[in-house]
Amino acid sequence: MSSIVDGCKIVLMPIASPRYAFTKAMLAGAPPDPGVYALWIDNELVYYGRANAIQSALLEHLNSGRPCTVRATHYAWEIALSPSLREAELLREFESVNRRLPRCNTK
Repeated sequence: MSSIVDGCKIVLMPIASPRYAFTKAMLAGAPPDPGVYALWIDNELVYYGRANAIQSALLEHLNSGRPCTVRATHYAWEIALSPSLREAELLREFESVNRRLPRCNTK
C-alpha cells in the first residue's frame, strides 16, 4: 500500500495481520505476546493500541464498556519487540495520510 503525501510517495506498513471479528470467541485466537493491535468499526479504523499481552488488551476493550472501542466490529494484531515504537509508527502513518488520528486515539 502506498500514498502520496506532500509530493512524496510513502509506503504504508499497516498491521501485518488479517482482520478478525471482534468477538470473545475470535479473541481466543489472539496471542498473549507483546505487540500492537487495531480496532475497526465496520470499515473505519478507529484505534491503534499497544500491549504487553495482545489478547488481554483486546479482551479489556471488549469487556470494559469504553464508549469508543466497545463498538468495534473487527480487530487485527501484530507481535512487536517494541510495541510503543511500532504503535507510534502506525499512528504517524495514519495521521500523515488522514491528517488526523484514528477517532478513538484522540483525547
